Amino acid sequence: MTPGDTPAQFCADFLAAMQRRGVSFRRAEGLSGWGKSTIAAATRGPGLPNVDLVTDVLAAIGVEAADVEGWGARHEALRGPAPSAPPEPGHAPGPPAGRRTTRRRVEIAVVAALAVLVVGLATALVVVLTSPPAVETRTVVVQNKVAIGEGQLVEDRTPSYLGARPVARCATMPGCKIPGTDVGTGATFVAVCQLTGESITNADLTSTSIGQNPNAAVSELWLGARAPDGRVGYISEVSLAPAYRGGLGLPPC
Repeated sequence: MTPGDTPAQFCADFLAAMQRRGVSFRRAEGLSGWGKSTIAAATRGPGLPNVDLVTDVLAAIGVEAADVEGWGARHEALRGPAPSAPPEPGHAPGPPAGRRTTRRRVEIAVVAALAVLVVGLATALVVVLTSPPAVETRTVVVQNKVAIGEGQLVEDRTPSYLGARPVARCATMPGCKIPGTDVGTGATFVAVCQLTGESITNADLTSTSIGQNPNAAVSELWLGARAPDGRVGYISEVSLAPAYRGGLGLPPC
């Protein structure tokens, strides 16, 4: 990482890399499969963008593989190193030989007690610093339904699923849909993060009076959830029951 590098500079350099190749957000969307609004947000900061998004876009617009790996390493460096354990405290010096007065024996006892206290505090600190941070999660409920006409809300004939990218029609893109994640209404996922992706709706826009249907929803917000194989896949919030929309206070993906 270059000294003085920041997440904001990372985002600015990502935008510059696209501009040097004359690639617009719309063109980058077509090449990489990531939504243009998500790509645009990744160039604005101020926080670090999704590393998969950055490396996918850079590879898609023709950046050399070695340079793409460098971007990944730079992203990892900006995330910061894991906290290291403090040095193990030294042992208190042993008592001197020979006869001692009562006062000296008290001093030795105090030193020994302090040494035990220091070791105990150091051990507790090691546990705190080396324990992985708690990750906030939320269990969300799927609503795999389509809003039709003036007020209908019916089960979709195709299941919801987790995708490797927050884009519509992910199942039609090679390698995008995560196998084994098909679900219907009432199923649950453990959501771990949120991000902006491609705008998607649960409404049948061809049906009559759809604009009056209170169940119709449209959103660019997606949640990251754990798939059975441990990977984090993405699902649009419009595929969730209304009570589980809005991001739920989850951290950015």
